Amino acid sequence: MRILLSGAMMLALGACATVDLNQARSQIENLSLLSETRQAYDEAYRDLPFDRGTVYVVAEEHGDLHTYTLTPCGVGRVCGPTGRAGSVQRTDEFFVVTGAYSGRTFYLSPGGDGVLNWRGVNRDLAWN
Repeated sequence: MRILLSGAMMLALGACATVDLNQARSQIENLSLLSETRQAYDEAYRDLPFDRGTVYVVAEEHGDLHTYTLTPCGVGRVCGPTGRAGSVQRTDEFFVVTGAYSGRTFYLSPGGDGVLNWRGVNRDLAWN
């Protein structure tokens, strides 16, 4: 009797947990459309990093403001002032620069702001 009752309860729970695949698919497509729309808006109306060449970044470290220079030095490459080459990749929200400065990752968002990750801590930044 217990086995029959537990089987009936499992069937009842399964009936309650139905998923509309068409609705889930349309929600995923809407997220993609929003991302594409945001990128198109950014490209049309906001400043993008590296559009005009070198990007100058200001961020706070140890209570002081520090400046960084990021210069394009090839396709998908960015160099710091010492000639150290890093890479740049575009995500939905940021241009991510790694390797140009030791231990620092720059997340440059369109419009002039972003985040500097240094030693696992995110710090606000401004770029021009």
